Amino acid sequence: MQSKTKQILADIGRWVDNKIAEAEPGERLPTIRHLMREFGTAQRTVEAALRPFLDDGRLISRPGAGIVVAGETLDATQNAYAADLLILYRNSDSRLARVTLQEVAARLKSAGSSVLQLGFSGDDQAIDVLERIGRFRACLIQVNFEILTVAFLAALHRQADHIVIDGVSATGIDVDAIGTNWREALSIAFRAVRENGHEKIAFLTSAHHARQIAMARREFELLGSTLPDPAQRWLIELNALPGSYQINDIAEAIGRHADDAGRLPFTALIVWGVVEGFILERALFELGLEAGRDLSVIMLGSTDFQSEHLGRFDVVGNSHAEKLAVFERIIAERIADRPHEPQTHYLPISHVRHGSVIDLSSD
Repeated sequence: MQSKTKQILADIGRWVDNKIAEAEPGERLPTIRHLMREFGTAQRTVEAALRPFLDDGRLISRPGAGIVVAGETLDATQNAYAADLLILYRNSDSRLARVTLQEVAARLKSAGSSVLQLGFSGDDQAIDVLERIGRFRACLIQVNFEILTVAFLAALHRQADHIVIDGVSATGIDVDAIGTNWREALSIAFRAVRENGHEKIAFLTSAHHARQIAMARREFELLGSTLPDPAQRWLIELNALPGSYQINDIAEAIGRHADDAGRLPFTALIVWGVVEGFILERALFELGLEAGRDLSVIMLGSTDFQSEHLGRFDVVGNSHAEKLAVFERIIAERIADRPHEPQTHYLPISHVRHGSVIDLSSD
């Protein structure tokens, strides 16, 4: 098998050598997918065969143009960058979102990359700024569940060789997207409370129309239909984006379902969108409730971000440390102009228990 791979690498190498000798600077090579079909091999084999030509500068990977033959004019443009990485973030109340970007920037700076960070409040403002600050090897954008418009995406492509998005709501376009499948996280949390004997379950989340949020709400409705009594499910929606919930809003939304004695009709609550655990803890306190004693609670979020779950709420989600590692790896590859096809990178999901789920199965 190894000898066959070596032979294919050699065949692709000879083909590329001949192509470079015949081509004019700027001429485009066939896509990686085309070469995979042409030589009957895997993507990683094609990328390995192209790597020496990219490393020595004979080939250049260009977004929108693919892999092109280098020349003096093209080489000169390699230095025409304002910075290696532009970090764009939509202004929000989420401290975790800001911390993520700060840590990504710090890691890449320590590795020798130049980084510029800019916040924006609207697409028009961001597009105007983009057109005045030059080009970048890569752009990391955090849209905080808001829509990424076609005009904004086009502006990003004009100013950056590669685009990386924090979140997996944007798929099927020429970007790398990194994030969590929250429907999967919700399913794991729902199964966990069911395994502990809970048949009356509520889900507190945002009412926002963003695809990830809307799909999670739909997933809860589908999961709830499997309960012994499907009517024993409660969807509690807040008119705020994840990360911007307030104590009073949470307390009022949950409290609306209580009877005159303050008793809730559900025994388990799954919460998505709280990024500061004290907010949820205080909201429950105002209702006279304690997680793990009066109500089973599971948060969806970062399993290793202490201020989010306080070490008291069970949490289902991704590791913040692993998320940072993926961002660092993907962005470093894009800054280096590695010719991987853009893809969606789903972070692994795990369940960490801190004792906020009551076991009703033995009652």
